[in-house]
Amino acid sequence: MQHIPSTKLSRLAQELGIETCLEFDAGLLVPEQRIRDLCFENRCGNYGNNYMCPPHIGSVEEIKVRLKEFRQGVLLQYSKALDVTSDIKGLRQTKVDFHNMVLRLEECLRSRGLKQVWGMIGGNCALCEICKAETGDPCPHTDKARTSLESLAINVVGLLEKLSLDSDFRPDRITWTGCILFKEE
Repeated sequence: MQHIPSTKLSRLAQELGIETCLEFDAGLLVPEQRIRDLCFENRCGNYGNNYMCPPHIGSVEEIKVRLKEFRQGVLLQYSKALDVTSDIKGLRQTKVDFHNMVLRLEECLRSRGLKQVWGMIGGNCALCEICKAETGDPCPHTDKARTSLESLAINVVGLLEKLSLDSDFRPDRITWTGCILFKEE
């Protein structure tokens, strides 16, 4: 199997509007129980109400096992100017836009022959206006729904700091952070 040329992926990421496409060691993704405990507090309202959030996505231990299958990945960041506190519609749209960008980049990696690709989005999955987990109906997007780094109990701010990337939250700009892990066969 040929090494995946990062230039093609980086070029596509840039064309999509992603500002950061940084190769990194997947070993940096270490789920932390204290981060998962924030999910249990349910401040965002998604605990048990989104199929891509806890408890639907497995325990911290199960996530650790799955992450160990991967050695490399690309960290992705997409940013857009908007009033984060009052433009809820715009905020949701940027989240869905980033989600779709991650899916496109996954396709790019698969088209290069990679079979094991795991994309993670920023924030909770928002492909549906209301997640079917709230009604108990099955997810209509099992092929497109994705978890976030946060839902996997990853300390995203700590990860960004390790990679020397900006981790500041701004009221006039949203920045979504996700990644794609892949395994060369």
